[in-house]
Amino acid sequence: MSLKNKILLILIIASIIAAIVTGVVLIFLIQLHGQVSFAENRGSVLTAFAVAVYLIGGLLILGLLASLLNKMVVMPAVERETLENEREMLTEQLHHSQKMEAVGRLAGSIAHDFNNLLTIIDGYSSLIIADPESEETGQNAQEVVEAARKASFITRKLLSFSHKEQPEPVILDLNTTLADTDKMLSRLIGEKIQLITRFSQETIHVKADPVQLGQVLMNLAVNARDAMPHGGRITVKTDLQEVSDGEHHKPDEFPAETYAMISVRDTGEGIDPDKIDQIFEPFFTTKASGKGTGLGLSIIKTIVKQTGGFIDLSSKLGGGTTFMIYLPLAELEQEVPSDEEAVAEAPAQADPEPVAESKPDKGAKKQATQIILLVEDDPMIRGLVAQTLEAQKYKVLAADDGWEAVQLARKYGEPIDLLFTDVVMPGLGGAELAVAVRELHPGIKELFMSGYSRSQVTEEGVPPEAALLEKPFTPDKVVAMVKELLTS
Repeated sequence: MSLKNKILLILIIASIIAAIVTGVVLIFLIQLHGQVSFAENRGSVLTAFAVAVYLIGGLLILGLLASLLNKMVVMPAVERETLENEREMLTEQLHHSQKMEAVGRLAGSIAHDFNNLLTIIDGYSSLIIADPESEETGQNAQEVVEAARKASFITRKLLSFSHKEQPEPVILDLNTTLADTDKMLSRLIGEKIQLITRFSQETIHVKADPVQLGQVLMNLAVNARDAMPHGGRITVKTDLQEVSDGEHHKPDEFPAETYAMISVRDTGEGIDPDKIDQIFEPFFTTKASGKGTGLGLSIIKTIVKQTGGFIDLSSKLGGGTTFMIYLPLAELEQEVPSDEEAVAEAPAQADPEPVAESKPDKGAKKQATQIILLVEDDPMIRGLVAQTLEAQKYKVLAADDGWEAVQLARKYGEPIDLLFTDVVMPGLGGAELAVAVRELHPGIKELFMSGYSRSQVTEEGVPPEAALLEKPFTPDKVVAMVKELLTS
């Protein structure tokens, strides 16, 4: 019992005792002096005085009790309303701060993506200008347009995601919406972690705010990444799930029916069973001190609840964690408008077929065919560089990741003259790849390319003295650096 309640109880008991004592005294005086008559008996004056004191005392006690009740009942109600308003305001601020924190995490990776896109735009534009009559001019122009659309898409997504706004639920194609965030999630979790997406073969429609849905996925991806400091896999899956009463921690107020399910599974450390019940509480975190605010999962639960759904999780120490979000299905009353942004995130086009008779730049000297192992995970940049080098009569062996490059280097019978590789790639990075290829082809020259700065690629293991071509670059820079390395 609180101190205020104890004081109130003591006052009530004291007032009851005082009333009883005063009543007993009053009865005694009346019996002692007989009938109340001010003219005949002086004692009656004392009786009247006692009655007046009793009444005044009773009124004072009632006034005191009313004042206390007002402070302890009415005022707390006002305080509760004020606190509720403050809580809603803080919750909104926390949502916005979480979004801005996620944007901050993405800043470096987004810069990397923009450098890639600028390289594509600048490179293919240079090819068009150098030979506008080429058979590849139309395809090169299409690559420029595609890269510009992707850049515009990233910009709009960032502006939308960072904007402080009220939720605006709309009917979404769940698979398409999640596919739009795939690129950002990949950059957010880093190169050490593999992102796998498995979308339902059936079209699933839900009514939700796309920005909030993206925030939920990004927060879950960050938690999964932090649970896998040495790398691992994150699997994002969509499906239709029949949920009955008592299953998947479904609240009683939700009907037993088919729901849209989004699951995010990691191969991390898992959660202690004793802490699972607290995992969604504000400011509770399983991360080390200074590495987590304890707000991410609380905000996720709030967003899912606002969307009309609920969330469940399963975890095993050492066996990873799976978060499952259940959202009510939305009936498609009218055709869902096509999302122009989805065009920008469409699967990248296949590498252009190498052209056997590409025209070399004017003034280029005839040289013996030299072999270049080109490794780049972005297919548009890979195609641009390959086309540029083949126009100079180099033979290009192209690979889209480090492991494929190692296989090419192992199987290729002739010596390879140059390894031209991106630094940051899924799986095997450029620095590790260079070590592996060097064992297979001693004496091979190395040229690295990256959208990150020299200091950042050094942290990735690239020697400080290594040749580095920074993105964005033009075909002329590519040719100049390759020639310099191969003739040195």
